[in-house]
Amino acid sequence: MLAPNPQMLPPTEGAVPAPLPKMHDVVVTRSKKMAQAKVIGIPPEEFGIGRNARSISDADYAYHEVETTQSKLLGQGYDEDCVNKIPTYAGVTKPGSASRDTVNEENTAGPGINEPTRKLKITEHYCRLDYEGNGKACLYKVTTGGDGGNEMLLTKDGKVDIEPMDFIPIASMTPVIQTHRFFGRSIADLVLDIQRIKTALIRGVLDNSYMINSPRTEVAESHQSENTLDDLLVARPNGIVRTRQPGGIIPMAVQPIADKIFPVLEYMDATREMRSGVTRQGQGIDANALQNQSATAVNQVFTAAQAKTKLIARIFAETGIRDLFSLLHATIRKHGQQAETVRLRNRWVQVDPRNWKTRKDLTITVGLGSGDKQSQAAQIMALMGIQKEMVLAGLTQAVTPTNIYHAAAKFTELTGNKDVEKFFTDPSTQPPQPPKPDPEMMKLQAEGQLEMAKMQSKSQLDTQQMQLKAEIEKLQAQADIATNQQKTQADLAIAHQKAQLEERLALIEAGLKQREHEQKMELAREQHTASLQQTHIGMIAGAEAHEQKMEQAKAKPKPKAK
Repeated sequence: MLAPNPQMLPPTEGAVPAPLPKMHDVVVTRSKKMAQAKVIGIPPEEFGIGRNARSISDADYAYHEVETTQSKLLGQGYDEDCVNKIPTYAGVTKPGSASRDTVNEENTAGPGINEPTRKLKITEHYCRLDYEGNGKACLYKVTTGGDGGNEMLLTKDGKVDIEPMDFIPIASMTPVIQTHRFFGRSIADLVLDIQRIKTALIRGVLDNSYMINSPRTEVAESHQSENTLDDLLVARPNGIVRTRQPGGIIPMAVQPIADKIFPVLEYMDATREMRSGVTRQGQGIDANALQNQSATAVNQVFTAAQAKTKLIARIFAETGIRDLFSLLHATIRKHGQQAETVRLRNRWVQVDPRNWKTRKDLTITVGLGSGDKQSQAAQIMALMGIQKEMVLAGLTQAVTPTNIYHAAAKFTELTGNKDVEKFFTDPSTQPPQPPKPDPEMMKLQAEGQLEMAKMQSKSQLDTQQMQLKAEIEKLQAQADIATNQQKTQADLAIAHQKAQLEERLALIEAGLKQREHEQKMELAREQHTASLQQTHIGMIAGAEAHEQKMEQAKAKPKPKAK
């Protein structure tokens, strides 16, 4: 059972209703401060350093002039009475700023027009002082306001703005380093004299062209009239010059020098390209310039032209850029108060600057132009070829899917496609594959499965063998019956054939015997005939021999009688 709620009961007669609560509209504004490390370019006229300093890190004094407004200083926590005493900044006062102010950008409003945006000049002094009086010079930042000898220390909460610093938060770079000097040289310093020489040469060519077009004139006093000089001073097409006699006005010939000046200009251009590294080939080659040149020669020109540019880029990277990122790392590490989620390599990761370590080294990679990208792409392709050969050779421990993905991702970036995930998937982002079973266990399982398969196969074979044996016996019985029937018929046919064959054989044997007897009789007759012939031949031979003896006897001489 639930007890009734008194507040839900209907009001009784005569009861006074309770007063309604007052309603208010409230606007709540929630703000969250996000700390950021920013990099701002400093014009050279706003920065200064001690004369004997060779680098910012070991300088005893450096300063940075900042142009700001009154409201910004108050927002940074400076005392209002101190800020009000700072005189209004007059604007451009240095040649560097004045040369860049081409549209009167530094024309500031005077006081009284818009007081919160009144331009002020403050100077951040970074100096090493014994401020605590312990005999050790430490780095401090001292902020002053004003200009032109009216500088004053700024205060916060009644205290001067003197803040200890770990480092001077300024990085500098120069394209041409001067040994053992802080200030280097710019590209303009390298080619300024060449520009002045070319200006003088071109001015001479132009003056020579003007004199050729409008040469000086020689006028004989005997031939001039009171109007000759006035007519010569007026240069117009088909103009008329009045003289006393003809032939008294002779133009003075001017030797053209353009053909001699242009080779000098080409020489100065070549010198400028050699000093600066900026060549016409590097800026774009005319199509006709490559018709009579080999690819090797053009490649050598490009290589020589890029050498200076690569050197300058390397100097920028190894000096200003390295120092800048070291300062950023130290600043974020010092002032980082919480972990942040940032996007890194197309993945959202959590970064906590409080866990960073002090960084003393940075790796610099400089890449310039499409030629370098092509060479890098060729190197990556060669590297991927080596990976392929190792995978085919079975060296899967030396080349993992992650290694192959990194090579493919680098090649994709070199082709200009920033989103690698469109073409390849990072193996680390995929769910882990099930662990591979133990080889021994796999062997035992395989042996068990093989034994089971053998038993099943043997049982099936035995069953099939029994079935086949029964069918064979059945067929054998049928065959035996059919064979017996066929055998009886065959025996009768064979006996009949045998009788016929025996009869034929007897006839053949009788014929053979008769023929053999005939052959024997023929042979005996032939032998008897041959014997008679031989006897006859012997008798003839004996008779002939007797006759020869008789003739020989007759032919012998008879012995003489004694």
